[in-house]
Amino acid sequence: MCGVYYTPHLFIMKFNLVFDNSWDVIPFETVYNHDMIAWFINKSNTDDHNSFELHALADRCSKLLTEIHWAVSKTNEVMWLLCGVRFAENDNRYDYLDQKFLNRQHELWVKSQNFVVDIDQLRYSEIAEQAKIGNRLHDAFPDNIRQIKLAEAMAKLGYIYPYEEVNMAVHRLEKLFALPSEFSANSKWQVFDNAFRSSMISNNDVVNFSFGYTYVGRQYYNKWKYFDTNLECTDHYNYETLEWAFQVNLDRPETVPYSNEFSAWCKTQQVPKLTTQVPIANIVDLEKNLHHYRSILYKNAQLNNRSKLKII
Repeated sequence: MCGVYYTPHLFIMKFNLVFDNSWDVIPFETVYNHDMIAWFINKSNTDDHNSFELHALADRCSKLLTEIHWAVSKTNEVMWLLCGVRFAENDNRYDYLDQKFLNRQHELWVKSQNFVVDIDQLRYSEIAEQAKIGNRLHDAFPDNIRQIKLAEAMAKLGYIYPYEEVNMAVHRLEKLFALPSEFSANSKWQVFDNAFRSSMISNNDVVNFSFGYTYVGRQYYNKWKYFDTNLECTDHYNYETLEWAFQVNLDRPETVPYSNEFSAWCKTQQVPKLTTQVPIANIVDLEKNLHHYRSILYKNAQLNNRSKLKII
């Protein structure tokens, strides 16, 4: 089969997510269900459904980029006056997607918790803006308190919210790309039989490409977890059918085994271990190219560029 090959230890299939108009590419290598994704891609071509739209990411990302830029620039209005340090700001909002940049921002924010502001030193500064802030802090604290932490100063000056947002905005932006983003065809709801429902692997691993749970019903893991262990109920959904959709995230891949308890329950009930995803593939060189792939997803979402899956 084209795009499928063997190594001594692993069966791998390579495929790309290719965006229309920009021709940006995100490359994947399978880790599970190799035959299943090859079948899905071939079927999407045969049935003329290989055109997928990335939903919701553009608006959410734009909002978070605005928030982090505002938090940094607003905090910097007084931070450099208080302690001679400022957070880095980016004219190009895409630069906030760089994890190395976010890590540096977070490190500085954590260190800034220990920064000490000397009220009298500010009051007697030859810089008028520093002296003004020093006098405001002098009026806000008793005479026996002359040194305070940076956060205390921010709170008294009315800047504690943007200062705290420097930290929180970093985490929200990181989390956005770690969460699954759905790609779906116009005919998403035209469900079709899953030819691999009796042989597929389902688990709780973190993978970058998966068939996620968006249909109605409970998988066996979901039924077990929420105490719905009466298997005579007919509200099952264990990927007997699939939709014209898939999920992509930029989280770090991770192996997450089933618990001993769930495994024992499945053995007792004589049912396969199925959870809320069918894992497929991971992105090639994700850590090395994380900024690039985040930018690809955001840019193409903004441009409303659709995408195709292509076996290579």
